[in-house]
Amino acid sequence: MQLVLSLFPGIGLLDRAFEEEGFCVVRGPDLLWGGNIKRFFPPPDKFNGVIGGSPCQRWSSLAGVIKAVHGEDALAEDLIPEFERVVTEAQPHWFLME
Repeated sequence: MQLVLSLFPGIGLLDRAFEEEGFCVVRGPDLLWGGNIKRFFPPPDKFNGVIGGSPCQRWSSLAGVIKAVHGEDALAEDLIPEFERVVTEAQPHWFLME
């Protein structure tokens, strides 16, 4: 059985798909549940894979509307560098960023 770390799991839809295929999924921190990826440091060489994708609000088609109405500070920060950092630290055999 492959052990997979899920980053930015949200409500876990991607996680469920991997679980249904027989993977053991460990969920990392998510803002939705009070977690903070910046305080998360995975152990190296424990996970076969890392899955997930950072919050996409900054890159969505609605970003222009959010900026126009609420200003630049209303957009979520770019957390792709945090995804990259955790993958580098975890040293998995593979990763999937959606």
